[in-house]
Amino acid sequence: MDLSVLVVDDEENLLVLLDWILSKEGYQVKTTNNAYDALDFVEQEDIRVAILDIKMYPIDGVALLVEIKKRSPSTQVIMMTGYPAMGTRDSSIKYGAINYLKKPLDIAKLKIVLRGLLAA
Repeated sequence: MDLSVLVVDDEENLLVLLDWILSKEGYQVKTTNNAYDALDFVEQEDIRVAILDIKMYPIDGVALLVEIKKRSPSTQVIMMTGYPAMGTRDSSIKYGAINYLKKPLDIAKLKIVLRGLLAA
């Protein structure tokens, strides 16, 4: 079973932490701090799940979500944010995100969500 997970966030510490935690869980983790690299990963590899931060520059997470779903409709997307707002939550769901998590991340909840998505 393919357990590929892409994590995109502009916080380097969070990327390192999630890479370490998710790798220990058996996932093949790719991390990047920018949308351009994320799109390259999606085009070159079969990414099962992408975990995207919403507040990023110059391309925010919702715009990245839209591009990922265009290029790889089967990739499941989880959005995360330290600035939860009904508008970004609604936009995320509208454009195909499967879940919306608030920062600081509840790692146990993230693991449950990932297990559910990758078990299918």
